[in-house]
Amino acid sequence: MKQHRGVLIATLLGIITLACAIPGLQPASSIPPTPDTRLERMVAETVSAALVLTQQAAPTATEVPSATPVPTITNTPVVAATSTQSAESVLDKNTDGTSSFIDLNGKYQMTVPMQWLVLRINAPEYDIALTLPEASDPAIQRQFSIIKEQDPNVFRLFMLDIAEEHIDNGFVTNINLVWDQQMEVSLASDTDIKGIAATLPASLQGAQVKSTEIKTTKSEIMYGVITILTPLSSQNGAKLTVYQKMAFFDLPTGTLTVTLSTTEKWQSTVEPSFDELIESFIVLE
Repeated sequence: MKQHRGVLIATLLGIITLACAIPGLQPASSIPPTPDTRLERMVAETVSAALVLTQQAAPTATEVPSATPVPTITNTPVVAATSTQSAESVLDKNTDGTSSFIDLNGKYQMTVPMQWLVLRINAPEYDIALTLPEASDPAIQRQFSIIKEQDPNVFRLFMLDIAEEHIDNGFVTNINLVWDQQMEVSLASDTDIKGIAATLPASLQGAQVKSTEIKTTKSEIMYGVITILTPLSSQNGAKLTVYQKMAFFDLPTGTLTVTLSTTEKWQSTVEPSFDELIESFIVLE
């Protein structure tokens, strides 16, 4: 595994700083201000970034909706701009309701199931999402504001489960795609994946690694998988257990990490569509 000091370190530190400034869920994690430069440590921080982002997204006990609320929440389907391009990527809405995401820089493609709201930073679909009835929910509003502040060269795509009944004490189920152009993880064996998993409890206090393995898609593309459970407490005292499933793909340049973050309550509901997303992964020529 390669060691490096990349742009990801600065990005992660920015996320951590933002987390300290925004009220929300009480994070159970404590990441040191000076990260270890080992690849394992940086990957641990990469995957924990999804949890940090979600912690920020929960409303405080006193938070109220905007003074100019959007109309009543309805079951609006996933919205994505057709043939839009942003940060060297393309997002197409397919006729069957799914969305195709093509990362021209990372040189890969994935198909997003129709139930997810798909967003790229500074892209047309982000502005469209702000007008959705679901955007009146404070938890969704905060997710939008946090997403906008991230680096589109690292955070390539966000997927949100915006169904009102799926928001669990302010926790919005999400998937994100993080690309580190300098990171190299070997998938020839499970050694690197196990090494990464071993660092996670130190980055996420209370985290329990449930599984590590090397898998292969139906298209015979290898990827690493880590699953963890992490306890969180909201400001109103609600206890949550967050389930995260991380898939690692070796790209022509760097490594792609696809992370699902949800609560135990909704794991069985959303995990099949995450697996469907992973199965759709292909490397572009």
